[in-house]
Amino acid sequence: MARCATQPAWRASAAMLRSSSICPRTWPSAPACLSVPSSTTILTQRRSLFVLPLGLDVGIAGAAAYMFLRLRPPSPDSVKRIFGPDPWSKEGQQQPEALVQCIAHRGAGLDAPENTLEAFKYCVENQCRFVEFDVRMSRDGQLVLLHDKGLARLADCDLSDMSDVSAMDWDMIKDIDVGATHPNRSQFKEVRLCRLDAALDYLLENNVRMIIDVKGDNMEIVTAIVDTFARRPELHKHAAVTCFNPYILYQIRRRDAEIVGCLSYRPACFSAQDYDAESGPTNPRFPDNRPLHWLALLADAAHAALWRVAASGCGVGAVLLHKDIVNSAEIAYWRARSVRVVGWSVNRPLEKLYWRGVMRAPYLANTLVREPAPLSLKEKKSRESSERELSEEKN
Repeated sequence: MARCATQPAWRASAAMLRSSSICPRTWPSAPACLSVPSSTTILTQRRSLFVLPLGLDVGIAGAAAYMFLRLRPPSPDSVKRIFGPDPWSKEGQQQPEALVQCIAHRGAGLDAPENTLEAFKYCVENQCRFVEFDVRMSRDGQLVLLHDKGLARLADCDLSDMSDVSAMDWDMIKDIDVGATHPNRSQFKEVRLCRLDAALDYLLENNVRMIIDVKGDNMEIVTAIVDTFARRPELHKHAAVTCFNPYILYQIRRRDAEIVGCLSYRPACFSAQDYDAESGPTNPRFPDNRPLHWLALLADAAHAALWRVAASGCGVGAVLLHKDIVNSAEIAYWRARSVRVVGWSVNRPLEKLYWRGVMRAPYLANTLVREPAPLSLKEKKSRESSERELSEEKN
């Protein structure tokens, strides 16, 4: 009987050798068997190590790292101080005059030379108390208000050697007329570049709120922006910082969590310089380099899939989105996360009315011409009363 009992055990052990660890142990009470050299039996021990499916362990580790590294969002009061009450809230409906509706993009760059003191003065004169402007760093560490990498678009002269202000000192560019090609150049003559400190002095003095769009991807500009807020604590109540690069925005808010951050986004920002709903992405960034263009397209696909995650990781208080990709569902998505949505650039009067009445969200505008006047509470009640009376007469 021992022979019959042990032979199946040996065969079973051989079959399990490939998937289990073998643990030989002596069993003193095992019956003697002639066909077996000793009374040693083989017991199988199950593996105690639990192995996750391929990729799941990496996903769990990544999610844990994301939750650990993500930044806390700014306080709702800080967001409200800058962007006003939520237009969809009860407070926003009761106080329409307190809503932020139009933000002058680059200081209303179609009406006055963009990113200049002249543009900001034009906004204040036209009762626009919220502006957006771009900041770059020169070689000598000066923060200069400039959207493009170079000056060719703004200046009417041969500036082939001035295609990158980060390679030039402030003294080399401070006297260049950046209003020479503007449509209204007859009204704005001898317009110079503006440094950030000069702009902040004027805007804070006139109680103007602002969005600072950080251009560039070096850590020096991160330090400079954080130091600017440290020197001017009142900026935390008047200014938000935005960037297309979530890493730069993350580093700014990691060093100063009180800064209200905004992430900017539009489709195809890696592969194309322009985008609109009708034409899609146009003016490719790498027209003569096909492999680089395909890499940019892959970057666009990854960016489209991950930018919302990046925005949440940066703890943003608002997102600045291209107007052609914004709809009611997108606004509802971010409202559920207590994040404001700002569209850019909304310039046509009908578009502005649509954003005010239907989207109920602020927008960046390049022009203040024919800007709809803000609706006061008295005017709103009067209009509602007239509409009610008209409806009763029809019935």
